[in-house]
Amino acid sequence: MITRRISRATIDILRDNLTLVPFVTVGGLATVGFQILLSRSLEPEVYGETFAVLGVLSLLATPSLLIQTVVARSSARLYSLGRRTSLRAATRTAARRLVLAAVVVTVAIAALTPLLMRVFQLTTPWPILVAATGAGMALLEPLFRGVTQGARDFVAHGAVVAMHGLGRLGVGAIAVISGGGSTGALLASPAAALAAVSTGAIAVRRLWHDADEAGPAGTLPEPIWQHVRVGIIVAVMAALLHLDGLVMRIFHPPDVAADYAALAVIGRSVYWSGITIGVVLLPHVVHAATRRENYVRAYVISVALMTAVGGIQALVVLQQTDFAYGLVFRDGYTPHNELLPLYVGASAMLAVATATANLHIGTSNLRVWIPLTVLLAATVIGLGTAHQNESQVLTVIFVADAIAMVYLMAETALLTRRSRSTSTGAFATRKKEFPDSEPA
Repeated sequence: MITRRISRATIDILRDNLTLVPFVTVGGLATVGFQILLSRSLEPEVYGETFAVLGVLSLLATPSLLIQTVVARSSARLYSLGRRTSLRAATRTAARRLVLAAVVVTVAIAALTPLLMRVFQLTTPWPILVAATGAGMALLEPLFRGVTQGARDFVAHGAVVAMHGLGRLGVGAIAVISGGGSTGALLASPAAALAAVSTGAIAVRRLWHDADEAGPAGTLPEPIWQHVRVGIIVAVMAALLHLDGLVMRIFHPPDVAADYAALAVIGRSVYWSGITIGVVLLPHVVHAATRRENYVRAYVISVALMTAVGGIQALVVLQQTDFAYGLVFRDGYTPHNELLPLYVGASAMLAVATATANLHIGTSNLRVWIPLTVLLAATVIGLGTAHQNESQVLTVIFVADAIAMVYLMAETALLTRRSRSTSTGAFATRKKEFPDSEPA
């Protein structure tokens, strides 16, 4: 029986990963196409300015990633217990609150426009105002991503991801080609969010229509500090991804920051090629933990898949560096052959660390937030001290990503040992009470 269940779990996680592949490929190609469009249509200084604002949007999107993670975790928990009615009610409540939050965020960022213009050396307020609109709308998208992810409906989840990329590319192409500059390029952000939200709304309504209403009503509330800890973990992982680009923009001239941005686009391709597997892992872990089943196999399979996919991507990028730069940037930027291996390594380790963080979030092993917060503080201090050139910035990020990966994997080993000890103790107790019983 155990063998059959494990085999079925293995099949399920492989199937869900394969289901996402075509959608993520379409969304990824659209995103790469958008980057190619920017790099080839904008001057290096304008591209650097656009990349900086996109970096701010990425950090401001951290709440979006938090929302998706919390929603996916809660949805997977309710879905695994058959509480479909509770899931519908919780989704509607969250939607109303997120609409209000989107308005607040948009107004708050717009009010900070003068300050942000000085920090990022912008010459016009329009990029910030467009970014404010995009950040507000982006708060709605993770609700639909999270519900479909938690319900393990990866066709719907993949469609939301693909439409985000296609919406970004379509509107971005029109805006940039028509001469919109950085402001036109940034219009792609609210357009991408709108496309994803529309697709997600249709998917969630279909999910509700197909749901079995026989499940019990009522919610399973968790203490607010649980969500806060999840948010801190997600925020740390997002910060480790984006801090280097922001530091380069703050401490270096626009042309140097733009050159580093090009390096980041190529190097982070390894991260993005592997991180989707973590999306599949989270609901599977929540499902297994909720039903007190084995979740280690899902994690091992996910890391193995991530290693295979990321390894292939890394080999292509490192062996064909000139081709990769030429494909994305034409002749606009000189390949950083000496720094690219370091960036690829950092991206690969951060991808594994992020997937492992999803394991701890799914099993409610949230104590990892304390060491991760200390690591982030140390990274910020390190970047504040060592930022004189690209090599120093990248070295700090590489070390931080390595520490995050090693620590989280060590916590996984401890978690597995505790889980096995608990299972062994429970079986020993049962053996005393029922001497003739056999393991299930």
